[in-house]
Amino acid sequence: MSMHRKPLLNRVSHKLMSYFNVFPCDKNLEVLSHNLKEKYGYQHTKVLQKPVDADYEPLPWFTYPAIEYLAQLDLSSKTIFEWGSGNSSLFLARRCKQITSIESNKEWYEYCNQKLLPNQKILFREELEFVEAIDESPSKFDLIIIDSLRRGECAKKAIKHLNSGGLIILDNSDWHPNTSAFLKDSCNLLEVDMHGFGPINDYSWTTSLFFHRDFNFFSRENKQPTISKAGIEQISKHDYIQ
Repeated sequence: MSMHRKPLLNRVSHKLMSYFNVFPCDKNLEVLSHNLKEKYGYQHTKVLQKPVDADYEPLPWFTYPAIEYLAQLDLSSKTIFEWGSGNSSLFLARRCKQITSIESNKEWYEYCNQKLLPNQKILFREELEFVEAIDESPSKFDLIIIDSLRRGECAKKAIKHLNSGGLIILDNSDWHPNTSAFLKDSCNLLEVDMHGFGPINDYSWTTSLFFHRDFNFFSRENKQPTISKAGIEQISKHDYIQ
């Protein structure tokens, strides 16, 4: 087919689709919406206003890419500290050895305290004592999450309490560029930014992972990456190493 005929055919096909109000992208958008609402459970999060998955199981209020990466990791021997508590605490408590969470909202603290698992501890601290709460622990942590008040100050504390080979997670890192720069440049951590949509919100944001240079977490399964919630499970015929 000659090149000058293609634009004519494109214009004719577009007019026909416009006349019948049918566009190929409409179906694609329906599939995308279905995957987000049903496979990731976004519909449930909007109704409940809490981060949950398609089975109503608790999720961290991170971006979906960050959640899926975190879910791949074997945390069974890891100790965790988080500034802020909620469904992330339950999600992690089911996977880790021990988790300590600091909460500054009294009402939310009382709510979370009713759902504690044996390996889970939540402490209430007013804002003035919030950052320093990590100093109460005599030991260091494998994973530290910064997801609440005074994140820049928390980052300075976090690096002092992080085990070698550990990981720091900073949520809403796109709103905290100076904190991100501190962790990456001043602390010499490897930064991986997980941009995307997540529970509840109708906008995308960034959850950043800051890896110690000797990062030593293993995956839960014998392969990584696993297939994502809306992924297609297949193996490429070119997936071989000679």
